[in-house]
Amino acid sequence: MKIIKNIILTLLITIFLFWLFNFLYPLDIHRLQKPKSTLIYDKNHQLLCVKLSSDGYLRIPIKEEEISQNIKQIVLGYEDQYFEKHFGVNPLAIIRALWFNLTNQHKIGASTITMQVARMMHHKSRTIGQKLKEIFQALQLELNYSKDEILTLYLNNAPYGGNVEGFASASFRYFNLPPSSLSISQIAYLTSIPKNPNRNRPKTDRDINSIKNRLLKRLYGLELIEKKSYQQAKDEKISTNIKNLPNRVPHLTNYIKDSGEIQTTIDITLQNRVQRVITSQIKTLKNFGIHNGSAIVIDNKTMQILAYVGSQDFYDNQYGGQNDGLNSLISPGSTLKPLIYAKALEQGIITPLKKLYDVPLFIDGYKPTNYSKLYLGEVTATKALQYSLNIPAVELDRLLKDKSLYTLLKKLNISSLNKSKNYYGSALALGGWGLRLRKNAELFAMLANGGVFQPSSYLQNSNSSKIEVLTPQSTYLISNILADAPRTEFSSSWEFIKDMPKVAFKTGTSAHAKDMLTIGYTPQYTVGVWYGNFSGKASKIYNNHYATGLQSASPTLFKIFKLLGKQSWFKRPKNIIRQPICQDAIQIDKCKKRVTDYVIKDIKLKTPCSAMRGEVLSYLIQNRTIDSIAQLSKHHCYERWREYKPLITNPIHNKIYTHNRLLPNELKKTMLQCYSFDSNSTIYWLIDKEPPIVSKSGEKIYRYLTPNKHTITCLDEGAKIQSVVVEMKEI
Repeated sequence: MKIIKNIILTLLITIFLFWLFNFLYPLDIHRLQKPKSTLIYDKNHQLLCVKLSSDGYLRIPIKEEEISQNIKQIVLGYEDQYFEKHFGVNPLAIIRALWFNLTNQHKIGASTITMQVARMMHHKSRTIGQKLKEIFQALQLELNYSKDEILTLYLNNAPYGGNVEGFASASFRYFNLPPSSLSISQIAYLTSIPKNPNRNRPKTDRDINSIKNRLLKRLYGLELIEKKSYQQAKDEKISTNIKNLPNRVPHLTNYIKDSGEIQTTIDITLQNRVQRVITSQIKTLKNFGIHNGSAIVIDNKTMQILAYVGSQDFYDNQYGGQNDGLNSLISPGSTLKPLIYAKALEQGIITPLKKLYDVPLFIDGYKPTNYSKLYLGEVTATKALQYSLNIPAVELDRLLKDKSLYTLLKKLNISSLNKSKNYYGSALALGGWGLRLRKNAELFAMLANGGVFQPSSYLQNSNSSKIEVLTPQSTYLISNILADAPRTEFSSSWEFIKDMPKVAFKTGTSAHAKDMLTIGYTPQYTVGVWYGNFSGKASKIYNNHYATGLQSASPTLFKIFKLLGKQSWFKRPKNIIRQPICQDAIQIDKCKKRVTDYVIKDIKLKTPCSAMRGEVLSYLIQNRTIDSIAQLSKHHCYERWREYKPLITNPIHNKIYTHNRLLPNELKKTMLQCYSFDSNSTIYWLIDKEPPIVSKSGEKIYRYLTPNKHTITCLDEGAKIQSVVVEMKEI
C-alpha cells in the first residue's frame, strides 16, 4: 500500500513539476517559423523562380497533406520506428544509449523525431542538461501537436547540407523534383542526410548510391519495405541534378518581395516566344546602334500581364540587360495622339473625315514640325492621325482646353506627370516627357476596353479599381482609324498573311531616334514594344536613315500578335450613326464639300472660334481659300478674330539669315509680311528704332537689314502688335 502511495505521490509531483515548468517555460514554436524561400509560378503553375529566404537559406515547406506514405514510412523507419507509439520520448532507446555510452561501446543516439524537433528550436551543444531540456520540450510538443504535425515540423526544419533546410528543399535542390515525384531510392537517400549533413550531402553519384543502399538494406531488414521494392530501389542508380535555382522572367520576379508560393499571371510559353522575337530583332537593329528592347503582352479582359520582357537578355552585362525597359521612363513619342483625337471626337471638334489644317504654327515662340519636315495643308482627321502629323495633334489638344491630354493623364494619376501643364506645353502631345512603356500599354488597353482604364497586374487574384475616361463610341472610331493605318515601311508580305489579326496600332519615335516604340491592341490583347539604348545613346544612321518605331518595333508587334492566334474585332457600339457633315476645316461662308461620315449621336459638330489662327489665315489667303480677309467678316467668330494679334509670316522669329557680303545691298533685302485680322487695317512696321514703315495687311515689302540682331514689330490700327527677333550675318 505504501509503495502505491509513493508511486501516486511521485506521479503527482511529476505532473505538478511538469505543469509548473510548462507554465514557466512555455513551448516557443516560433523558433521553427523561420523565413521561407519564395517560389514564383506562372499562370499554369510552371515554376519561374526560386529565391532564398531573407537569411540566405533554401527553405521550401512541405505541407502535411503532401507527405506521401513512402516518405513517412522510410523516414520513420530510419529515424524513429516507434514514433507512432511513444509520447515524445522512447525510454528503451534512452536506456540502450546510456548502456552503450557507459560501457565505452560506440555511441548511439536515443533522440526521437519529436526530440530532434525540440533540438532544432535551439541548436545547442549535446550536454546532459540540453538533453533533459529536449525531453521536456518533446513532451510539450506531443501535448500540443498531432503526430503528423510533428513529422511535418521535422521534415521542414531538418538540415540537408549547406544552406538547404527541409525535405522539400532537398528534393528540389538535389533532384530538381517535388517530393511527390521522388522514387523510393531518392527518398531513402534524402532521409539519410540529416544524420550527418556535411558528410552525406551529394558529392558523387557513387557516394549517394552507397548511402541509399545501406539505408534500404536496413529498412528491408526491419520489414518496412517488400523484397521486390527493395530490389528495384537497390538496382536503381540515382544521380543528383543540381542546377542553379531557376530564375525565369527575372525583370518581373525581382519586384516580388513576399515569401512563400506566389502565382503570377505570366504564360511562360508565350514569354519565351516573345523573348526570342525581341532578341532576334536586336540582331538586326545593331546596325543602327540599337542594343536594347522590351515587350509586354496584356490580356485586356483581366488586365493580367501574360508576357513581361524587360530587356533583350537579362544577363547581357555589356548593354545593361538587367535594366527594365518596361519600367523605365522613355519618350512616348507620338503614341498618345489617339487619346487627343478620342477626346476631340467626344467634344464634336472632329469626325473621322473632318478636315484639319496642317500648316506651320508658332506656339509661344515654338514652331512644331512634322517628322517629314513637310506640311500637308488640309487633311482629314483620319489621315492626320494615321500619318502621325504633329501640327493637328498640338492644335486639337489646345482646342480641348480643360479636356486636354494633360487633364486626362492627371485623372489617371500618372506618376511621371509631376509638373504643371504650362511646364510641358505642346511637347506633352509630341512625347517630350517620360512615360513607362507598361503604363503606356495600359492606356492602349483602355482604348480596347471602351475607354475604361484599369492598371495591369502580374499577380493572380489582384483587384484594382476602374476609371471611365473615354466613351465606347470614341474609342471604337479611334480603333478603326488606327487599324487602317498604312504599313508602307513593312515588308509587303505582312499585308497578305491570311491569319494576321486586325490590329489597331500607333508608332512613336523620339528625337534623334533614341526611343522607338509601337503599341497595338485587339479586343483580346494589348502589346507594347520598345527599342532603344538604356545608356540613353541615340541610334545611328544606317543605309542613309534612322530607324523608326514603324520600321523597328512594328514588325515585332505583329509577330507577337501572330503568336497570340486568331482574334475578333470590335462590335460597333450604340449611338454611332452615319450622317452628312461639312468636311471643311473652317466653314467660312458656304460649305464647300459635304461627305457622309460616322458621328457620335447627339454630339453637335462645332469648330471653335480659336481654331482660326494667324497661320491658318495666312494659309487660307495664300491658297486662295478666301479672296481676302474681308470675307471673314461674315463669320460668327469674326468679332473675336479681330482681337487676335497680327501675324508676321516673314521673317521668322529667332532665325539667323545670311547674305553674301560681295552682293550689293539692293540684292540683300529681306521680305517683310504681316497679316491683320482686321480687314481694313493699315500695318505699321517698326524695325529697331527706325521710323515706321506703312503697308497694307498681307502686303509684301522689302528692306535691307544690316548685319546685326533686329527687333521687328508689326502694329495694326487696333494697337495690336506682334514682334520677332532675327539676326543678319554676312559671309
